[in-house]
Amino acid sequence: MSNNSQKQRISITVDSQLLEEVDQMTKNRSAAVEEGLHLWRKQQIEEQLRNFYQNRSQADIEFEQEWAQFSQAQMEEILDEEGL
Repeated sequence: MSNNSQKQRISITVDSQLLEEVDQMTKNRSAAVEEGLHLWRKQQIEEQLRNFYQNRSQADIEFEQEWAQFSQAQMEEILDEEGL
């Protein structure tokens, strides 16, 4: 997960048992913490997306369904015109 972006030194406090377990799995604490932060950020984004889609109004859902049907009909018409 490493890239050439600039790194920033931070200080954090973690559970000592957790740190011991991490140290048993890796010699690079910084990489482990960075990977953990990447995973946490991904989970947060997924949760935001899930909340967005679960809280859409019925009107939004119906509009999306109508748009999907229209798009599909247009694509089928184009493919027919092209002989595909």
